[in-house]
Amino acid sequence: MRGQKSNVAANLLTLRRWLKLTQREFIHAYLVDEAGTPLISVATLSGVENGIQSNVLPLTASIATKLAVDAGVFEIDPDSFAKNIELFFGALVSRHGDPAYAARGGNTVESLVQTLSDYLMSAMISGELQPGDKLPSDRSLSTTYGVGRSSIREALKVLSALGLIHISPGQGTFVASQHTDFFQAPLAWTLFIGQKDTIHLLELRGILEAETACLAAANADESALAELASNYEQMQAAYKSSNFQAFLDSDLGFHLAVARCSGNPIYHRLLHTARKMLSYISRSGMVTIEQLHEIDAEHRAIYTAIVEGDRENARRQMQIHLERARNRYRL
Repeated sequence: MRGQKSNVAANLLTLRRWLKLTQREFIHAYLVDEAGTPLISVATLSGVENGIQSNVLPLTASIATKLAVDAGVFEIDPDSFAKNIELFFGALVSRHGDPAYAARGGNTVESLVQTLSDYLMSAMISGELQPGDKLPSDRSLSTTYGVGRSSIREALKVLSALGLIHISPGQGTFVASQHTDFFQAPLAWTLFIGQKDTIHLLELRGILEAETACLAAANADESALAELASNYEQMQAAYKSSNFQAFLDSDLGFHLAVARCSGNPIYHRLLHTARKMLSYISRSGMVTIEQLHEIDAEHRAIYTAIVEGDRENARRQMQIHLERARNRYRL
């Protein structure tokens, strides 16, 4: 227990410093009862952080409840805790600086995003616009769509966040140099306008990825398998070094490598959009140490089935992984 308490004390100090809170601020944020009365004094917290106070586990239970995280993360090795702190507590960072997040609250902006993305997609198909072309000014768009310039600017910021356009201060707004994402924009935008759409997106992902894994086991050539192996080895290295953030960051690459093995580029593009958008969901809640172990084992089973060319097992292992992933997401 002593080693655990030492880890807890070090990790609490790391968390407070990462949050940039004074001891008093930290107590009032996370160590108060229902009436708002502090559970400990500043002097006691100092003792905890310095390893003098030994009875720290009850405090972590209170903090974990307030943060809606797994209390077990405070007991891991301090180096691993510090290395993965953004993974464990990234949801605490305010997302209001994200234009796409800020825009979710306004129906006018939501409607404009859909309207402007439809306009861009149609203009690309017709040849009216080419990658890199300059768009009309926000004043001109404001007149065209009969809304204020501020709403136009907010909608353009969302489209920029989705990668459809590039805003260059002082020069104007330009169509992105790569145009394939224009045809996936409606799917991408669904994540930002409702939980129900997110559930539908998860269902779509399940159907696509299960079949993709089956095709990957049947169709993968040497080049695609080499890419999959390289990605899997990188994930394993990150996992074994307890760099869990890097491990999860490489998750998208692993699934896209599976899609490339299928030999179907449309599957790859659709999955890229779905997985990119679903990555926002994972920021909403804690990934526990136990879940990280599960993810590693599930990826290993998928990888092995594809390498062995076992189509049905590849499909089955992907279905198992995706069903468990649905339970890991906090919607």
